[in-house]
Amino acid sequence: MSELAGFIPLLLIVVVFWLFIIRPQRRRQQEYSTLQGRLEPGLQVMTTSGIFAEIVSIDDSDAVLSIAPGVEIRVHRQAIGQVVTPEPVADPETPEGL
Repeated sequence: MSELAGFIPLLLIVVVFWLFIIRPQRRRQQEYSTLQGRLEPGLQVMTTSGIFAEIVSIDDSDAVLSIAPGVEIRVHRQAIGQVVTPEPVADPETPEGL
């Protein structure tokens, strides 16, 4: 019985480790793989270093990003951290009575 009592804390540590470390990491890897599969020219993205850009071209290992009109940079494909969805711009309200 004492052997079982010594095994339970070790089992609890393994379960907690799996719940808080391994499981979330697998989910992040799966989301990142999905992101990498969706990349295509024309998408607005943010690199892992925080640069906002538009994908001009992309292949298996690298991507060409446009960061300003006439300014393009080449980055490793894995440097793209997320796809940025532009927020809708609200039309300014026109004054009533005009």
